[in-house]
Amino acid sequence: MRLAMRRTQKSRVQIKEKRVLKIVNLITMLMFIAGCASTKAYTPPQTVEGVRSLYTQFNRVFTIKHNILVANSSLCSRQITDYGFIYMFVNEEASKEQQELAIEAFNLQKEPMVTYVTPKGAAYRAGLLAGDVIVSVNDNLWSDAESDDVFKKLLKEGIQSPNLRLGILRDKSKHTFNLTPDMACDYSFMLVDSEKHSARAYKREIAVDFGAAKLLKRDDEIAFLVAHELAHLLLGHTLPERIKELDEYKMRNIMEKDADALGIRLMISAGYDPKGAETALRSTDLLDSGPITRFLNYHGPYMLVDERILYLRNVLGE
Repeated sequence: MRLAMRRTQKSRVQIKEKRVLKIVNLITMLMFIAGCASTKAYTPPQTVEGVRSLYTQFNRVFTIKHNILVANSSLCSRQITDYGFIYMFVNEEASKEQQELAIEAFNLQKEPMVTYVTPKGAAYRAGLLAGDVIVSVNDNLWSDAESDDVFKKLLKEGIQSPNLRLGILRDKSKHTFNLTPDMACDYSFMLVDSEKHSARAYKREIAVDFGAAKLLKRDDEIAFLVAHELAHLLLGHTLPERIKELDEYKMRNIMEKDADALGIRLMISAGYDPKGAETALRSTDLLDSGPITRFLNYHGPYMLVDERILYLRNVLGE
């Protein structure tokens, strides 16, 4: 958990809000996409190839997050609907150059367009495809909406409902799809504009650095990061009344070991290879040339990488 012992809760929130691009279900992280929380510290790619490359990386982490939060939803006290797709539309508040870049990179239309479908997710099962143009939501037509914003609001409300009926334009033919969502843990997800190799949890949010996503090539390595942070949330480690316990080395050590033990089980339940935890730890330890505490940005000593791997193996051997 990225919770500095000597920082106040308020300062942590301020720093985090300044440096992250908040990602919520069905909204991407690019500046010209509606739904971004902050772009103060983020410079979008300036080429079509750069945009597509960044988006491909995001899709990968988005899918891993989806799989883990859906597979373990029964363990969460709060759940949300998850339709497993991302849509885009041109943000009219963006610069002309950014709009043109988005249109060229994704062939965007004036209507919202599906740009990614999570494998085996609700949208995938219903037959939705990347490139589908959304022309109606629960029988509300784009052409009948008073404004673009009204239709976008209907779409946002629709993806929060227990059933979703989408009218799609595909290759000049109209189709209708009825989607039944998966249920997922109600935690938000962030990608952080940082070259660091960390992940962290705070309150009801999980964050992963771009640097970690680029470094760790295997999906089960990223799954370990996400699952470890989900474990912190499920165990209540990020609750305000427990943050003060991070000042105590013994308690902090217990928290991290508990999160490791639960996290590796969470990733297994989502179908990921637990060996990814070992390779992730070793890869980051070699790169950072220091204690593995830097991996998940722990403040103070935790366990050396070999000790931590042995601990995880013992957990799985129970």
